[in-house]
Amino acid sequence: MTQEDYTLWTGQTIDLDDDQWSKTLELASLRLASFLCLEELPADDDGNLPLDLQQLLANFMSAMIALQGSTEVVESKHVRNFTINFKTTAVANAFAKIGQQYGDIIEKYSNCDLSVSVERTRRHCCGHWNYGL
Repeated sequence: MTQEDYTLWTGQTIDLDDDQWSKTLELASLRLASFLCLEELPADDDGNLPLDLQQLLANFMSAMIALQGSTEVVESKHVRNFTINFKTTAVANAFAKIGQQYGDIIEKYSNCDLSVSVERTRRHCCGHWNYGL
């Protein structure tokens, strides 16, 4: 993925030299692969990711960069209700937004065991066992 692809998928420009870009891309790829419970992201023989995975990686990288570059600075305080708002709250929620916006892509590539088991309850009523009915 190039910096131009990053701009295409996120709408944000980034100006890093080639070495910084490759390190940032490698780190984001490793973290996304880990998030998806994969050893590495699936790529073709030329090392190119599928377009949907490029889009997910670019937005994952955007959230990662925003979170790393931010510091928790108090944005506002309210004395009466004692509320403190931090600027990074919006940044931290960026990862939750990725899950909401790109859940289908995450599900497509995720290798994590996300199975849900439902335990049936048995209830004895009127001389009969009810098996989840």
